[in-house]
Amino acid sequence: MEENKSKGKGLSIAMILLAIVLGFGLVIGLTQTQGANNLKTEESEISNYVFDEEGTLIAYTGTQKDLEIPSTYSLSSTTETAQMSASSVYTLIDKARSIGIKKYTIENQTGNYVDEYGNTFYQEKYVLTYTKRNTIEGTDYQVKAIGPEAFRNNAQYTSIVVPEGVKTIKSNAFAGCYNLKTITLPESLEIIENGAFYNCNQLQEIIIPDSVNFIGPQAFQDCDKLVSVTLPTSLSYISSMCFQNCDNLETVVLPTNVRYIESNAFQNCRKLQNINFEEGLETIQTGAFYGCRMLTEITLPSTVNYIGAQAFWTCTQLRMVTINGHNIANIEWNVFYSTLQKIYVEDDVYEQYFYYGNWSEYQTKLARISEKV
Repeated sequence: MEENKSKGKGLSIAMILLAIVLGFGLVIGLTQTQGANNLKTEESEISNYVFDEEGTLIAYTGTQKDLEIPSTYSLSSTTETAQMSASSVYTLIDKARSIGIKKYTIENQTGNYVDEYGNTFYQEKYVLTYTKRNTIEGTDYQVKAIGPEAFRNNAQYTSIVVPEGVKTIKSNAFAGCYNLKTITLPESLEIIENGAFYNCNQLQEIIIPDSVNFIGPQAFQDCDKLVSVTLPTSLSYISSMCFQNCDNLETVVLPTNVRYIESNAFQNCRKLQNINFEEGLETIQTGAFYGCRMLTEITLPSTVNYIGAQAFWTCTQLRMVTINGHNIANIEWNVFYSTLQKIYVEDDVYEQYFYYGNWSEYQTKLARISEKV
């Protein structure tokens, strides 16, 4: 009896040890499998980026929220056939152009079709067929541009790093990325095209490198939470509607090279309190600061020679304007709102303002700069 108990105990201990060994093996196996899956995911991530053969990022098809766009890539040697359809041939051509497709065929498949219930209906339909090569890891191509509408209207992204080497962010590339909070731009960047960051309403701050010499119209329009922006010193003008409706933008320092502020550039920046106009500025176009209700005082440099209609209209808190220098700018009607109290000008040209163009509209507000308290 005792001998049988000893054998039973020995068998139990052996089974426990075997279970432990098998358990460790299972854990190790699962860990290795999971590790392999993770490695596979990391290795294949670049395949979620769609590039052309000219260094332009056309689209991203992955699910990551925080992106660090690769700086180089290769393309597979094999090609795939892809199609897209629309009711208009012109719509297809525009779409092909916007995503960088240059070689394609379009077939007219307009005619009668039968739905799932057996009903016959007429449909205008055109099918565009093209070939594509998949993105793979490699260094054959340098990323030079973010293509038009590459990330448009995708709410999944919270942060994006644009790699060094990129020179152009094309039109509407990040437009409508509603949850994008931060974006890092490279020192190689030169051009930001129209609507590039339109309606990125979670973007709070952006530093634009000094290498940028052009920012297109509506580039940051409707970026509601944008509080501060650093503009590049190489910029020569602010495009129309560039910062329109940026409700929380508080301070703007214009670079010394800026010569022109185009129409509605800062319209309805309702919290804009400070704007520094540098010597060299020549033109402030129509409605440039329309509706900037928090502006209280501005100083215009001697180089300004034209101010468009309603440039500072409905700036209801603007009380004082100082104009330096002896140059009298041409102005349109209704440049300043009725709540403006004083326009200080150089003493020796004070009387000339009464008879110079539309300045007569402000006769009761004009004052000598020596009287300024």
